[in-house]
Amino acid sequence: MFCGAIMPDGISPYLKVYFTSDTDMVVGYLGQGSSANISAQWESPFENASVGGVTGAITQYGQQAAGGAQVFTGYTSKSSFESRLVWGGQMPPEFTIVVDLMATINAQVEVNAAITTLLQMASPQLNNLTPMGRPPATVTLDIGRRLKLMDVVIKDVSYELDAPRTADGFYTHNKVTLQCSGDGMINKSDIPSMFI
Repeated sequence: MFCGAIMPDGISPYLKVYFTSDTDMVVGYLGQGSSANISAQWESPFENASVGGVTGAITQYGQQAAGGAQVFTGYTSKSSFESRLVWGGQMPPEFTIVVDLMATINAQVEVNAAITTLLQMASPQLNNLTPMGRPPATVTLDIGRRLKLMDVVIKDVSYELDAPRTADGFYTHNKVTLQCSGDGMINKSDIPSMFI
């Protein structure tokens, strides 16, 4: 299904966001509060070590002895080396995407079907009693025709239940907030290819 902000509206594609699966595409207006985040895990593996321990193998008694020595001498067995951080891994990129949907011609296609399709993209297809169901498929996220990321998972979809409706009961407009993530970390060399 092709739904959302698909009618001729005179709005630049650079102001829209596109979610594409194998069978569907949802287009919406990129809303305020949308953001992207890439974070790394930095750990401090030496924080409990001290020179007072035998070759870094700190025992409870070694820590107590080092603490006792500090109390009596006023000096610590710690060094600035122990505060060094070590890279422990990279998290997949995270996105908070606010999608504004607005009916101009057909509220069912432009708003309701778009919400339904986004909910389907975030949902699995499981069997009632037997295993081998399908988890939610990944989608392609295209933000403003300038940032494109393949293999994105939709973790969370929320929308307004009390938004205004037409006489037929379809939403005239709605704000959908999605929490999305890449399915894996991105290498330094791959980042330029995200930006078209």
